Parts: sequence; C-alpha cells; structure tokens
Amino acid sequence: MSNTENNVKRDVEWVMARHSRSHGLLPIRTVMKKYGDPQDQMKVIHVAGTNGKGSTVNYLRDILMALGYKVGTFTSPHLEHHFDRIRINGNWITEERFNAYLEEMMDDIEELDLGMFEIDTVISLRWFYEQKVDYAILECGIGGRLSNTNIVKKPVLNVITTIGYDHVDLLGSRIEQIAFEKAGIIMPYANCALGFLLPKAENIIRHTAYARHAAVSSPKRWYRDVGEHAFVYRGHTYTIQGGDYQKHNAALALHGIWLLGLDVGSEKVREAVAASQWRGRFETMSKDPLIVIDGAHNEEGVRALCESAASLPRPLRIVFSALRDKPGRKMAQMLKDSCDRLYITHFEFYRADTVAGLSVEGAETVDNWQEAIQKAVSFAADGSTLITGSLYFISVVREYLRDSE
Repeated sequence: MSNTENNVKRDVEWVMARHSRSHGLLPIRTVMKKYGDPQDQMKVIHVAGTNGKGSTVNYLRDILMALGYKVGTFTSPHLEHHFDRIRINGNWITEERFNAYLEEMMDDIEELDLGMFEIDTVISLRWFYEQKVDYAILECGIGGRLSNTNIVKKPVLNVITTIGYDHVDLLGSRIEQIAFEKAGIIMPYANCALGFLLPKAENIIRHTAYARHAAVSSPKRWYRDVGEHAFVYRGHTYTIQGGDYQKHNAALALHGIWLLGLDVGSEKVREAVAASQWRGRFETMSKDPLIVIDGAHNEEGVRALCESAASLPRPLRIVFSALRDKPGRKMAQMLKDSCDRLYITHFEFYRADTVAGLSVEGAETVDNWQEAIQKAVSFAADGSTLITGSLYFISVVREYLRDSE
C-alpha cells in the first residue's frame, strides 16, 4: 500500500466512496465467519421487494417496539445521514461505534475489497448482536438472491413486499426473472409473508418456497379496505398516516407479526400503526404552504403516488428528478398527467439523470432543483407542492426544507 493510501482518513465518507462490488457473497460470508456469524445467533427478519421495503421495516419495528421488544433495523439508502441506516429502537449508531468497527475490520475490507453496502451490513449485524437486540430487521439491497444481506441461514421471517420493474439491467426485464431474484431470500423451512403481488410473480415465489419447504402466506385473505387511511386486518381496524399505498405495507407488517405468533389486535399495536410514518414517504414538510415529499423512485412507486396525490389540494405542482437507470420519462409523463404543472430538475449525484433525459412535452425544466422548488411553491401557494423521485434526491430536499424552516 502506498504512503498516500496510508494517509487516507478511514471514516464514513471513505466508506460511502466505496461503491458496491459485484463479487458475490463469499467475501462478506468470509468476514462474518471471522466474527462468529452473529447473523445466525439472532432473530432476523429479512425484507425484500421492489417497493415498500423501508415502510414495511418501519411498521415492523414500531409494532415490535410497542410490544416491548428491542429492535435493530438496517435500511438503505439513508435519508438524513449515513448512520441512520443502522438503528436500534430508532436511534442511529454513533460515529464512535461505527468508526471502532471500521478500524477493526480494515484489513478485511482491503484484502477482500469490500464495498459500502458490505461494510454497513457487517457493522449493523455486529452492533445488533453485541447490543442483544430481540429482533434484527434487514432491508435487502438490490434483488435478493445475491444481496449482501442474504447471509442469514435461519431467519425467523422472510418478507417480500412487491415485485415490479426495477434494476432490470441487473435483475432481468421480465417479472418472473425479478421475482426469482427476490425469492432468493427464502431460506429452507422458513416462514414467508408475501405482499399484494401480481399472480405471475406470486407463482414464482410460491414455487421457490415449495421447493425449499418454506411456508408462504399473504395478508390478502384477511384484508379489507374501509376508506381513506383505514383498513381491516383479521377483524381489527387500523388507521395509517401518509399515502393510501401504505395500507398494504402496514397490513403486510401486521401479517408478519402474526406469523411470529404475536398479538396484532391490541390497542398498543393499533396505536403504533397509526403513529408510524417512514420519513420521505408522503411526508408533510410544511402545512402553509402545503409541501409533501415522497420517494417514488420507480414506475410502480409513481403509479401508487399518483393515486394518493389525487387527495392533495389543487392546484398541484410536482417537482421531479430521478436516476439514470429508471424509466424517467415514463415516470415524468405519469406525474404530468396527475398534476397542474410538472417541474423537471436535476441534483448532483453520480447516478442522477439529466434534465434533458427526463424531459417530457408540457413540463417545465429547471436545472437548479432549489429554484424548481421555489417556483412550484410560489405558483401553488393556495394548493400543494409535491416533490418526488429518487430517494437520494428526497434526502437532499428534506435537509434543504428543514434548514429553510
């Protein structure tokens, strides 16, 4: 190693600069074995899916906490700071603890060329184990079968939220291919909760589960929509915050809790569901003027958002930016058809699409995203401003809006 490399400060910024590697699961398995495979000594809930993973993890955590359990969660990407990916009972890992783990595993990182997601996964699992959490909930990375979180031999629960077209360059262009990759998290003899899937995707999941002697079930049989922000599951009525698309995520989380053999009908569980909100998902940042942010980062997410956006006061202005690997123009057109004015913009990120790459006829293009927000809020002073797109975009927007308060 060169002297220059030796002088590089190893901290969270250094970790974030280490983009994901495509070298399979052997490196992370090697590291975890060195630390005693803590992931196999905890009750782990593993969550995969195209959309709804973060929200479902959040509902699971809040319900389990309401029932008195200590819960670790590993999610991505971050919304406020890199450390918010790794939490226990909602509290981030500290910089000191993160850096201590990082220093301990530095030889392994360099020898095995571990990327950011691998490093975060190892640190989260070690911290959860050392802090003796009752449940560790892991949000899967891209796909499932080859995600670095897919190293748990005996999860107490697998959860698959949705199957849709996302990361088609990595997972395949057919729903069946994508479903096969997501089904890769299902371990032999495991319990698996399925979201509200298309039949052809559900068939693939069930076939995989059958081959692995795993039990699969969905909340659909016990679910009933009873109007805005409310649904019934197993005879109990629950209310939610945020967009109506969250009903399915909340019901899926409740079904997972039921599969764990825990009580889902108590008042404290209903209160936990009602109070739960995953930041950045149909989150109200300001009431006067009304500004809502939502990380609808793919086609399915945008479709669900458009349904929820119909409830927002008019005129409705939408600000949108997305990543290059998404069907950006198709998403932009869907948004334009659902609002009074669409502003397409750009933010600084190595994977962000250009304004030209997202532009559709009739939309207004604004290179500077802060200016785009200011324009939208100005024109929609008596209505609503909705800011959406990449979760990375929503992260910087949320910080900007909070600092502007």
